[in-house]
Amino acid sequence: MFSFTRQERQVILFLAALALLGIGADFIVKKSGSLKTILFLNPDTAKLDLNSADRDSLLGVPGIGQKLAQRIVEYRNQLGAFKAIEELKDVKGITDYRFQKIKDSFVISERKKSR
Repeated sequence: MFSFTRQERQVILFLAALALLGIGADFIVKKSGSLKTILFLNPDTAKLDLNSADRDSLLGVPGIGQKLAQRIVEYRNQLGAFKAIEELKDVKGITDYRFQKIKDSFVISERKKSR
Protein backbone atom coordinates (compact mmCIF):
# COMPACT_ATOMS: atom_id res chain seq x y z
CA MET A 1 0.00 0.00 0.00
CA PHE A 2 2.66 2.50 1.07
CA SER A 3 6.11 2.17 -0.33
CA PHE A 4 8.46 4.48 1.51
CA THR A 5 12.19 4.63 1.16
CA ARG A 6 14.33 3.85 4.16
CA GLN A 7 15.03 7.53 4.74
CA GLU A 8 11.30 8.39 4.59
CA ARG A 9 10.52 5.66 7.13
CA GLN A 10 13.18 7.05 9.46
CA VAL A 11 11.72 10.56 9.19
CA ILE A 12 8.21 9.26 9.87
CA LEU A 13 9.45 7.26 12.85
CA PHE A 14 11.32 10.30 14.19
CA LEU A 15 8.24 12.52 13.86
CA ALA A 16 6.03 9.91 15.54
CA ALA A 17 8.51 9.59 18.43
CA LEU A 18 8.64 13.38 18.75
CA ALA A 19 4.85 13.58 18.86
CA LEU A 20 4.69 10.89 21.56
CA LEU A 21 7.35 12.70 23.56
CA GLY A 22 5.31 15.91 23.37
CA ILE A 23 2.14 14.14 24.44
CA GLY A 24 4.01 12.54 27.34
CA ALA A 25 5.49 15.86 28.46
CA ASP A 26 2.06 17.49 28.32
CA PHE A 27 0.60 14.66 30.42
CA ILE A 28 3.34 14.99 33.03
CA VAL A 29 2.88 18.76 33.31
CA LYS A 30 -0.88 18.35 33.76
CA LYS A 31 -0.47 15.57 36.34
CA SER A 32 2.24 17.26 38.39
CA GLY A 33 0.39 20.55 38.69
CA SER A 34 1.16 24.05 37.67
CA LEU A 35 4.62 25.05 36.57
CA LYS A 36 4.00 28.35 38.35
CA THR A 37 4.83 26.62 41.61
CA ILE A 38 8.42 26.25 40.50
CA LEU A 39 8.68 30.01 39.98
CA PHE A 40 7.78 30.76 43.59
CA LEU A 41 10.25 28.39 45.18
CA ASN A 42 13.20 29.91 46.95
CA PRO A 43 16.21 28.25 45.26
CA ASP A 44 18.24 28.15 48.46
CA THR A 45 15.70 26.35 50.61
CA ALA A 46 13.22 24.85 48.12
CA LYS A 47 10.38 26.34 50.17
CA LEU A 48 7.45 28.39 48.94
CA ASP A 49 7.91 32.15 49.24
CA LEU A 50 4.92 33.30 51.25
CA ASN A 51 5.07 36.82 49.84
CA SER A 52 5.00 35.90 46.16
CA ALA A 53 3.11 32.59 45.99
CA ASP A 54 -0.26 32.71 44.28
CA ARG A 55 -3.38 30.79 45.29
CA ASP A 56 -2.63 27.85 42.99
CA SER A 57 0.88 27.49 44.42
CA LEU A 58 -0.44 27.54 47.97
CA LEU A 59 -2.80 24.69 47.08
CA GLY A 60 0.28 22.51 46.61
CA VAL A 61 1.05 22.67 50.33
CA PRO A 62 -0.47 19.74 52.25
CA GLY A 63 -3.07 21.09 54.68
CA ILE A 64 -4.02 24.12 52.61
CA GLY A 65 -7.26 23.96 50.66
CA GLN A 66 -8.90 26.41 48.28
CA LYS A 67 -10.52 28.60 50.92
CA LEU A 68 -7.43 28.82 53.08
CA ALA A 69 -5.20 29.59 50.10
CA GLN A 70 -7.57 32.39 49.10
CA ARG A 71 -7.57 33.77 52.67
CA ILE A 72 -3.77 33.81 52.76
CA VAL A 73 -3.61 35.75 49.48
CA GLU A 74 -6.32 38.17 50.64
CA TYR A 75 -4.55 38.70 53.97
CA ARG A 76 -1.31 39.49 52.16
CA ASN A 77 -3.06 41.84 49.73
CA GLN A 78 -4.84 43.72 52.51
CA LEU A 79 -2.02 44.04 55.02
CA GLY A 80 1.07 43.91 52.85
CA ALA A 81 3.90 41.43 52.85
CA PHE A 82 4.41 38.93 55.64
CA LYS A 83 7.27 39.86 57.96
CA ALA A 84 7.36 36.50 59.74
CA ILE A 85 5.89 33.08 59.08
CA GLU A 86 4.16 33.26 62.46
CA GLU A 87 1.81 35.87 60.95
CA LEU A 88 0.07 32.97 59.23
CA LYS A 89 -1.66 32.36 62.57
CA ASP A 90 -3.54 35.63 62.01
CA VAL A 91 -5.22 34.19 58.90
CA LYS A 92 -8.68 32.84 59.66
CA GLY A 93 -8.63 29.04 59.66
CA ILE A 94 -4.99 28.55 60.61
CA THR A 95 -4.97 27.06 64.07
CA ASP A 96 -1.82 26.37 66.07
CA TYR A 97 -2.03 22.72 65.01
CA ARG A 98 -2.32 23.55 61.30
CA PHE A 99 0.41 26.16 61.60
CA GLN A 100 2.80 23.54 63.03
CA LYS A 101 2.05 21.28 60.04
CA ILE A 102 2.57 23.90 57.33
CA LYS A 103 5.17 26.34 58.70
CA ASP A 104 8.14 24.42 57.33
CA SER A 105 6.77 24.73 53.79
CA PHE A 106 7.35 28.48 53.66
CA VAL A 107 10.05 31.09 53.62
CA ILE A 108 9.82 34.88 53.72
CA SER A 109 11.93 36.52 51.04
CA GLU A 110 14.18 39.29 52.29
CA ARG A 111 13.28 41.76 49.55
CA LYS A 112 9.54 41.50 50.25
CA LYS A 113 9.63 42.32 53.98
CA SER A 114 7.92 45.70 53.93
CA ARG A 115 5.00 46.88 55.98
